[in-house]
Amino acid sequence: MKKIIYFIICFLFFVPIALADYEVTNYRIDLTILENGDVRVIEAFQMEGIYNGYERVINYKNNYQGYKGDMLASIDKNLYNGSGLKLNEVRAIDYSKDATIEDFLKTGDLFKLVLEATKGDHSVYTITETENGQIYKIYNPSRMNKDFYIDYTLENMVINHKDISELAMYLFNYVEEDINNLELIIHIPNNQENLQIWTHGIDNIQTKHVDEETILINIASLNKDESFDFRLIFDNDIVKTDKTTDEIVLDKIINLEKNLDLEAIDPKDEEYNQLREESYNMVNNAENSYNRDDYNLAFEKVSSLRETDKLKTELLIRLMNIEPKIERREEFLKVILTSIITIWIIGLIIILYQIYKKYNHRIIMEDFQLDEQLNPFKIGYLFRKKVNNYDLASSLLYLIEKKVIIFDEKKRILKSNKTSDLSRSEEKMIKMLFANQNKLTLENIVYQAQEDFDEFLKNYSNWLNFATEEAEEEKYYENLLVFKIFGIIYCVIGIFLGLFLIGKNTYYSSIIIIILAIIFLIYFILFRKRTAAGLTEYYKYSNLKKTLIKGDIANLDNVPYYLMYANSMGCFNKFIKRLEGNEKEKFRAKTIREIIILTIKKAYEARNNAHDKYASVKIKTK
Repeated sequence: MKKIIYFIICFLFFVPIALADYEVTNYRIDLTILENGDVRVIEAFQMEGIYNGYERVINYKNNYQGYKGDMLASIDKNLYNGSGLKLNEVRAIDYSKDATIEDFLKTGDLFKLVLEATKGDHSVYTITETENGQIYKIYNPSRMNKDFYIDYTLENMVINHKDISELAMYLFNYVEEDINNLELIIHIPNNQENLQIWTHGIDNIQTKHVDEETILINIASLNKDESFDFRLIFDNDIVKTDKTTDEIVLDKIINLEKNLDLEAIDPKDEEYNQLREESYNMVNNAENSYNRDDYNLAFEKVSSLRETDKLKTELLIRLMNIEPKIERREEFLKVILTSIITIWIIGLIIILYQIYKKYNHRIIMEDFQLDEQLNPFKIGYLFRKKVNNYDLASSLLYLIEKKVIIFDEKKRILKSNKTSDLSRSEEKMIKMLFANQNKLTLENIVYQAQEDFDEFLKNYSNWLNFATEEAEEEKYYENLLVFKIFGIIYCVIGIFLGLFLIGKNTYYSSIIIIILAIIFLIYFILFRKRTAAGLTEYYKYSNLKKTLIKGDIANLDNVPYYLMYANSMGCFNKFIKRLEGNEKEKFRAKTIREIIILTIKKAYEARNNAHDKYASVKIKTK
């Protein structure tokens, strides 16, 4: 009997729940844009029927999912995410259409947050975190005869564009019951100029601009299989937030809202919706950049949309409007970049002109007289700005003629007759050849250089250095170091400029500037300019060189000196073939020349062989 009574009591308790039938009869939402970009939302609603409470799902992230086919004003869709959701309070109130928020707060009972609750509990609520927001379960059963009040804040929701501010969000995208008489009041404090709103999801909507700060929306009914979202734009100087873009979007948004029709697009076709989103974003990018590559990529992507998709027509029209602007931009850039290249070339011409102007010297030619006191290596430096091995042979011949070194042609012996009146280079040459001896044969020079190659090459290097220094003291060449550095830097800038511009509709001009820059870079590196004195001497000795090669040499006197200078000027072999008689001088000059060249060659070979043996031993030891 007790079991039957217990069963009847349980049955009577659960019957009202099983037969529960309720609906939302009035729903009021006050939404306020705050100065920091947050959105404060107060919801007050009334339900009729039998119920235990209400579940409200609120998202602050991914509100763009499905929103107008993911077609957003900003390229970065993550900007439409809020940064958080804060529940301020939950109350039980006495709902009235004419009541204000303050009236609700006076009559309302504050609910408490609990970790869990069961059906039948009241004055409590729970919060469940989701990936995109929160779920509030409010335990306010119908037997309490109280209505619902929720106050929460969506954080960092507003986007500041360059021209306007924007708020795009779903207000309801998941409800378990139908909602009747939904009233939404949007407050934008201090707004003065721009104020427009677009709603999506349902048709039975009445929108009213109360004033520049307030919008009123009335929805007769919102069924549980429907969703409701809106896009709101207003003045961009109201909200102070770091969530900003540099985009001008007002016309884009208006165009999007007027022309976008998603009824023919299956919202579940994620792949095609992704294609539409990419197409839209690429067109936006092309509008912002006016870049030909961006335009081509956008056109290719838009062309892959379906012919029946109105978005394709809209985007193609936008691309059609972009193309003339891109062409004008390309022409403008072409003129600008070509001007830059032209300016660079003019700068190069000015530099070259300044070189010519500064270093152009008037040459006064005089009758040539051979300076027998001038060591021939200085003439070699005059021609090449460098002292070489042939100048060493010429210098030795010069000292032989000066009797500083005595040469016995028959015995092929050199004997030092060193005096105190010698230059540093001449002293180094005698030390290099004779070491600590007073005389030696020509063959001993080669042998000695091979046996003690380190010492020989050291002295040879010293002779080159001192000879170069003494030649430089003649001031044959201008000091162009600063000028060379400037010219090299200018050419390097030209190379980088050409490489930078080569892909910017200035291909041929860029190739020209790169070629010119490389040519003159080499020119500035190798460039040398003689002084007035150097040019005078150069022209004199150049004329002498021409005479020795092709001119009248029948009446030449002092042949030994001509032979040594011909050796330094690089015309020794041609001159010696034309020279008749003077066999003694020819034999001596040719012998000394060949021995000196052979000596230096053998010294370097000995050093290289020694290094190779050392490396071989080192490898075997390891």
